[in-house]
Amino acid sequence: MTTPAAELVGVTQRFGSFTAVDAVDLRIPRGRLTTLLGPSGCGKTTTLRMLAGYATPTSGRILIDGQDATRTPPEKRDLGMVFQSYALFPHLTVADNVAYGLTMRKVPAPERRRRAAEALELVGLGHLGDRRPKQLSGGQQQRVALARAVAVRPRLLLLDEPLSNLDARLRVQMRAEIRRIQSETGLTVVLVTHDQDEALEMSDEMVLMRAGKVVQSGAPRDVFPAPADRFVAEFLGYENFLTLADGREAAVRPEHLRVVTADAPLDGRVDDVVLDAVVRDVAYRGVDVLVTLDATDPAGTAVRLVADHRAEDETPAPSPGARVRLVAPRARLALLTPAAPAAAPATAPEGNR
Repeated sequence: MTTPAAELVGVTQRFGSFTAVDAVDLRIPRGRLTTLLGPSGCGKTTTLRMLAGYATPTSGRILIDGQDATRTPPEKRDLGMVFQSYALFPHLTVADNVAYGLTMRKVPAPERRRRAAEALELVGLGHLGDRRPKQLSGGQQQRVALARAVAVRPRLLLLDEPLSNLDARLRVQMRAEIRRIQSETGLTVVLVTHDQDEALEMSDEMVLMRAGKVVQSGAPRDVFPAPADRFVAEFLGYENFLTLADGREAAVRPEHLRVVTADAPLDGRVDDVVLDAVVRDVAYRGVDVLVTLDATDPAGTAVRLVADHRAEDETPAPSPGARVRLVAPRARLALLTPAAPAAAPATAPEGNR
């Protein structure tokens, strides 16, 4: 088995009575982009800070390239990091900001200039090396911070919510840019985010965290259609939950629920879930129509469900008050295991979340 770029073995981080990270085991595959995903306070940023060396675990070990780095200071881990705030030096030019890490590593000036220029070209800012950070847009500043981290050719590139300060359009642009840079350079990247769309779009591997623990990990194409429990399903955007006749809970996405008239013949599989329902609301959204319905699930529980009806379908969307049937194909149901109870509410120390 290939040695991972980094590995956390039984890593725990406590701040007084608060446990921010709880006995986490995690392998970071080499040359891949791994996201740590979860809500505020789940421990993802604390995990990244321990990996970077800015926090020391209460217990457990951190390995980098197979070597124990648990107590190795940040400057000796050969990592690059991009912070949420970019942390650019306002008095330095863009080129000097990018070269800063190389200066600290005592790289000779000619080599330093060459590598800084290469990094700026990589992020599409080769023509702005003489400017100051205040002369750049937020998106450009983010690219400078990324170039500075890449210029040192780190063993791992760590990104802490790097896109959260950008507007929606720039966030989408920068997702593609970071993915391109990772692919072109072959860097191992670990990115912290609370945005499930960001994680799904960018990740080779995604790691979902809750209350300091890893609750599910894997490739997005494996995790998304098969969430482990209701917490994961809700976090990934599933909206519909129902209990089957055998007592198991299942989730189904709106686009996989089919709305048919109450007397329509059913041409699906015999094990499809079919529910009688009443339409409560219809919301036109351009390309689709969101239909909200009240139904009773197979276990006899009243549920409110949402179906996504394509606007261009020949069959028009039903009107509020209509009695219809909902069909959930068995193959589209994500069967859930009961979620482990979350830890008792506590307040994480600021900056350790």
